Amino acid sequence: MRTYDEPICVLFSDRPQQFIWRDRLLLVKEIQGRWSTSTAWWESSRVSAARGDVATPTATTDTTATTDLLEEVEVWRVEAGNGMQRGVYELARCVGQDDWVLQAVCD
Repeated sequence: MRTYDEPICVLFSDRPQQFIWRDRLLLVKEIQGRWSTSTAWWESSRVSAARGDVATPTATTDTTATTDLLEEVEVWRVEAGNGMQRGVYELARCVGQDDWVLQAVCD
């Protein structure tokens, strides 16, 4: 499994229908699973500030810095493709928001 955490555009209607990743339109053929996780609140800059730590920039985006520390993330594992090529992708977003990321591609 390769992880990405890259922003994507998803057409969602009760479930992901299609998405655009790296200028490619991928149609969702099958939903393989759906689950929810909580954000990594313990890694947020708000928690670091409360501990008195000096904030340092990281390579990953600190999504909890501007959102609720107990926010829930929904993840959809889908089989998608365009034409003959198909792959398995994990699409994620914070519950109730429209900003999606491609979390991972399964080999």
